[in-house]
Amino acid sequence: MIFMLFAVAIAAVFFVGSLILLRLGRHVGLQYRKRNGPEGAGGLATAEGAIFGLMGLLLAFTIAGALQRFDDRRQLVIQEATAATTAYDRLALFGGDDGSRLQSSLKEYVRARVDLYRMAHDFQLLPQAEDFSDQQENKVLELKNQLWDAAVAACPQPNYRPACALSLPALNSLFEVARQRAGAAEKHPPQIIYFMLFGLGLGCSLLAGFGMAASSGLSWIHMVLFAGTLTVALYVVTDMEYPRLGLIRIEAFDHFLKDACDQMR
Repeated sequence: MIFMLFAVAIAAVFFVGSLILLRLGRHVGLQYRKRNGPEGAGGLATAEGAIFGLMGLLLAFTIAGALQRFDDRRQLVIQEATAATTAYDRLALFGGDDGSRLQSSLKEYVRARVDLYRMAHDFQLLPQAEDFSDQQENKVLELKNQLWDAAVAACPQPNYRPACALSLPALNSLFEVARQRAGAAEKHPPQIIYFMLFGLGLGCSLLAGFGMAASSGLSWIHMVLFAGTLTVALYVVTDMEYPRLGLIRIEAFDHFLKDACDQMR
């Protein structure tokens, strides 16, 4: 909820600011044309084109990066489900009660991981990161340590050494993917990129308003569409960076890990 309020507030400020600067830019453009005549603005197109081009490139690269990070987070969900299934199958190599106990511990760990992402979580404004349940994260860490310690404790037995050679690397891979998912949740562009987008967007609004001075009348349709298009583009970039908090979600991919947990006998 905090993230949605924060994102909508920023979008609203940008939209209103863009409209104000469009109107201000047109007013400045009219005054400029009165002093210098229509021919006096002919050489400004080069500067305007360069600034609009920079804005387009920056927005395009930012959207492309956000899409890549969004896809990486979906792929990590599938990788964790695959790693969990592999580890579960290899723990069966221990056989007997030890194998069943280890598999049961692994299933409990995976279920806790599923619950962690299903629990309601929100946004921390200062670090600008997703805020997960500390209690559930501690539970996941405790289950992870218990599972690893139990697997390591079984390895000194001579008949379990072949199973350990396959099971321990599989468990390690599972824990690594979990760490990668935690890192991906905090992997975002530097804040200066968002400031540049915000500032360049407002600057482009001012220049667009300046260019509108060449027309005889004031077109609010063009102004609203221009400001609205930039606002939506900037909001989508921000929303895509936090796909568990905004409108663009990746929860549809969480079923892979849930299915892997359900398939564990």
